Parts: sequence; structure tokens; C-alpha cells
Amino acid sequence: MNRKNGFRKRQLDMRIWAGFILILVSLSAQCVTAPAQEEADYWLEKGEELLNNCSLEKAVGAFNKTIDIDPENAEAWRYKAIALRDLGKFDRAIEAFDEAIDLDPKNTRAKLEKAELLVVMGRRAEAATIFGEATAEVSEDPDERILQSRAWRGRGAVFFEQGRWNESLSAYDSAIDLGSADLDPISLVAAWSNKGCVLYELGRYEEAIDACDTALEIFNDSFDSYFDLMSPTQTSGAWLWKGKALEALGRHDEALDAYERAEERYEIDTTWIPEIAKFWKFKADALEGMGRHDEAVASYERAVETFEVEIEAHAESSNVWRYRWMGEALEALGRQDEAEAAYAKAGELGYIS
Repeated sequence: MNRKNGFRKRQLDMRIWAGFILILVSLSAQCVTAPAQEEADYWLEKGEELLNNCSLEKAVGAFNKTIDIDPENAEAWRYKAIALRDLGKFDRAIEAFDEAIDLDPKNTRAKLEKAELLVVMGRRAEAATIFGEATAEVSEDPDERILQSRAWRGRGAVFFEQGRWNESLSAYDSAIDLGSADLDPISLVAAWSNKGCVLYELGRYEEAIDACDTALEIFNDSFDSYFDLMSPTQTSGAWLWKGKALEALGRHDEALDAYERAEERYEIDTTWIPEIAKFWKFKADALEGMGRHDEAVASYERAVETFEVEIEAHAESSNVWRYRWMGEALEALGRQDEAEAAYAKAGELGYIS
């Protein structure tokens, strides 16, 4: 064999060996990746289970293990963000949401969850931008339409806390148009109930009653009585705003019945989660409507105390509606100077009276 042929043979041999090595590497990678992916899936599922059981710290640990194995797992980042949010670690939650969105820019759910948290943090302008982007074009996909309905509800809530009733009403109407009693009845119940509240604030009492009745009808058609008992917050608002509208129309007996139903549900709310001020305030409204003044006073006082704690704990710009509702509670207690100060603070933060 001459030198040239020998060189060519060595080149051919090297190519054959290189190809063989690449095959081995590929097979080896597949052997490593498959079990690793199974382990990542296991920890993701475990994290979801822990999250659903409210074992939040352990859930974060499980999602971290998923991310250690599969750093580009967008769902692991999203679930981690939810767990951090529920732990009150809002800044870290936003960072995790951002990771999820960077990895999956089309994940509307993660964007909306981030926006909803931004509202809580008082970063309403950023939240409004996300809600606006999510509602820019109506999707034909049913699941995407449900998410767009959620985005419109978010916009409605932002307008509501600023006292921008007509814009809030329009947003809730859009949420209702895109919602589905089959795919997401709870969100549709919330949209109708919130619409009832806005209509009450606008003085459109008959329409408010109709909206609240629609919320209650959807709920009753979708869930059995056991679920109704276990999830009182879904209907408490509808009963309260209906009661207020009935009272405004002078239909006192019907209002009394609605207040009783609202109070029953807020009684459960304040037992389960006593640290939420708005439940104490709404419970007091229902008690006052029933003529149970002493109990209402105690509930208003608890509301004021809890609002003060909430206001201290949250960013000032997110407290506009807390100051407003605390002002109403203080006014009901006859503490007029304090009520005026609370209303003034709400106005400073963007509430339109």
C-alpha cells in the first residue's frame, strides 16, 4: 500500500470511528436523559401534590429539584412562582414567573398569574399592560378564551379599586362574554357577582339584582350543596350585593333573606381565614342589614383592626381599596374624622369618588 492510499485509509478509519463514537454518545445521552426526565416529572408531580395540600415550603423544594434536573422546564418555574406567591415571597415569585415566561413566551396563564400578583403588590400599571396584551385579540381557542376572560376580570378589578365604575363594568361584561359555565364556572360566577357589585355602586339596582341572581344560578347549576357549603366565598358577594340592592329598592323582607345568606357564608369565611379584613367588613354590612347592630359593630371593629395590619403589610399603592373600605367601616362606627382621613388617603392613591 503506497503512502497516499495508507493516508486515505486512516482518514476513512477515523471517520468510521468518529461516527461510531457519535452513535455511542447519542445512545448514552438517551440512556441518561430518559431516567432523568422521569425523575424531573416525578418531582414536578410531587410538587403539585404538595402545593395542592398547602405544604408550600416542601412544594418549592420539589420544584427546585425539577429545575435542577431540567432547568428549562417552564411549568416547574410557574408552579414554583405560585408556591412562593402563596408564601408571601412576592419578589421571588415575580422572578420565577419571569423565568417561566422567558422559557415559554406564549404561556398566557403564567403572564396572568404574574399580573394578578402585580396588582396585589400595587404595581397596577405593569399589571394593566399584561391584561391589555392578553385581551388585544379574541382567540378562537376555547381554553385561550377562558384565559382572556380571566384577563378581563383582572382589568375589571383594577378599574373597580380605582372607582372607575363604567370601565370596570365594561371589563366584566367582556369577561362574561368570553367565559364558560362548562369550562370554568367559578370564574363566571365571580364575573357576574362583581358585575352586580359595580351595578350597585352605579345605582342600577334592578340590574344588580339580576346579575347577582345569574351568579347564584350558575353556581347552583354547576355544583352540589356540599360544594356550596365548602366554598362559601363563591356566593357570599352575590348575596351581599343583592341584599344591598334590594334594600335600596325598599324590598326589606327580600333584603333580609339575602343578608342572612351572605352572613352565613361570611361567618365561615371569617372562621377559616380571619386575617382577611374585607370579609369582616362585608360580614358587618350583612349583620347591619339584618338589624343585628351590636354584632355588626364588633365585626366593623375587627375589620378596621385587620385593615390596619393589611395596609402595613402591603405596598402603599396597592391599598387604595383597603383605605376606601376601611373608611366605610369607620364611618359605620361613627368615627367620622378617621373615616374622612381614610377616604382622603384612598383618593391620594387613585380612587375616583
